[in-house]
Amino acid sequence: MKKFFAEWEKQDGILLSFPHQNSDWLPYLDEVRSTYCEIICAILQVESCLLVCDYANPTYEYIKSYFDKKSWNLNLLDNLYLIEIPSNDTWARDFGGITIAKNHQNIVLDFGFNGWGLKFASNFDNKITRTLSDLKILKKIKTENLILEGGSIESNGDGLLLTNTQCLLEGNRNPSYSKQQLAKKLKKTLGIQKILWLNHGYLAGDDTDSHIDTLARFVGKNTIAYVECTDKQDAHYPALLAMKKELKNLRNLQDKPFKLVALPFVSAKYYDEERLPATYANFLFLNGAILLPIYQDSNDNLALEMLQKACPKHKVIPIDCSVLIRQHGSLHCISMQFPKGTLNFNALKNFSIKNLKSKDFPKNP
Repeated sequence: MKKFFAEWEKQDGILLSFPHQNSDWLPYLDEVRSTYCEIICAILQVESCLLVCDYANPTYEYIKSYFDKKSWNLNLLDNLYLIEIPSNDTWARDFGGITIAKNHQNIVLDFGFNGWGLKFASNFDNKITRTLSDLKILKKIKTENLILEGGSIESNGDGLLLTNTQCLLEGNRNPSYSKQQLAKKLKKTLGIQKILWLNHGYLAGDDTDSHIDTLARFVGKNTIAYVECTDKQDAHYPALLAMKKELKNLRNLQDKPFKLVALPFVSAKYYDEERLPATYANFLFLNGAILLPIYQDSNDNLALEMLQKACPKHKVIPIDCSVLIRQHGSLHCISMQFPKGTLNFNALKNFSIKNLKSKDFPKNP
């Protein structure tokens, strides 16, 4: 018996990858690192954070300095683990392993990552999950012969998978699979009973071919939060209206419709004259909290109110992601959760800042 976890279920920790000089973040590296520190601090309030980085010591010194500057509790850093692994970029949602349970044992599935259909280099990122396994940080791992990104699928934890055809059927991911073959493979691999396919919805500037985590998200077993555009003059209006109609027609395993929560649309954001795919749907569940990306937009407060109302058992915490969206992704895109029972904390002790001595931090194999 397999189970694909819902994101709101209890977690061991969150995986992030710290921006470095050889990534596209270089033009505003300090600015984006500051945003990462804000996110890391929020995570450490409630659970552990695994931070992939190019060099552990400088990364620790930067984060500690930022915590000092903000007068934050340095004891929070006791739950931060710094792991030196080469990376191309920082989109942990898509290169990170996807965790399921089989016979009550968690297994991290290591799917292939090919830079969103061969758009960008991914030679280092594609090895990160395997390296975490080699370091004994993950209790159990299984390699899967399929290209699949975490941002392209949503689970309600109860046998349903929400996704879309724009991404999963894009020609450079799994060209040998038909829709029917891919559905069969996903059901078997993830333990899914029913796949809910969407065919519409997009955000200008999105490099992922419309990842579902930018458009529509489960916030409960039978509740979906989605992005709604009400401006008929906006280029997104037709496609998002069509997506809304599709969502209304979806049915759960009991053949009942879902409760839908409309999230406001972020007004047009640009960087270097390019429209950015800013979205409130790219939030991240933590233990007892939700991190909501905001963008210095007039709808930020409304989005917070709507999500808080939809998820009353979680504290919704806004994080300014204006710098993240310059690289066409946001808060959920840079993170991957590990459900409770996935991580080997005995092995993680080797990567704790408690054990950090000048230059003798453990190296990757």
